[in-house]
Amino acid sequence: MLLVGLIIIALIVAFVILKFLSTGALIEGVKRARRNGAMTVREGFREGWAHWGVLFRVALLYLLMNAGSAALLFGTCYLVWLAFGSPAVFVAAGVAVLVGVPWLLTLYMWQAFAERIAVLENRHALDAIRKARLFLHGRLQLGLKLLVAGFLGVLAVAALGFLVIGPLILLVAALVPVWGSPAVAIGVLALPPAVFVVVAFIGIMTSSVWTIGYLTQVER
Repeated sequence: MLLVGLIIIALIVAFVILKFLSTGALIEGVKRARRNGAMTVREGFREGWAHWGVLFRVALLYLLMNAGSAALLFGTCYLVWLAFGSPAVFVAAGVAVLVGVPWLLTLYMWQAFAERIAVLENRHALDAIRKARLFLHGRLQLGLKLLVAGFLGVLAVAALGFLVIGPLILLVAALVPVWGSPAVAIGVLALPPAVFVVVAFIGIMTSSVWTIGYLTQVER
């Protein structure tokens, strides 16, 4: 059990590093592409490795802010329920949604810009967060446009992925009564990589939208 636990922990650590490493490499790659440049895999790995730590710290700080905000909203509703009962808690929940959703979206936009500032300007986490706050001030409309563009992109990629994965699922399901275990094995081997590719494309598309949006503003 100890060995299994260590392997799981190692896989989680590797996934976290790979996630932020790829984010840093992608941000730098989009910047070079806009300047008609190119980046090799080796250069991408080097850029990503140089910035994964600061991206992790930025994400951790925003995770704490999001968790604290959610705890405050839920805690307020719980206290209202204890003090005034069920009718009042519905009003409190409505107010929490009206306040919480815009705030959490603002945090998301703030984090997205902080990540790009950290990589493109080679800043520390707190410095990038401070500059992102100043950058976002007066640019909420830009942030909302990027949110919508990213959401539409996710829908498009998900739809294309479904067109590929859906028939594959149906094929495996049709083969199970005929082939039995071999068909299940085919599904286990084929479906996870297909899903991973779709998720990766969603991440690439979303990150590119925010990077292009930020660069469009600072390169004017």
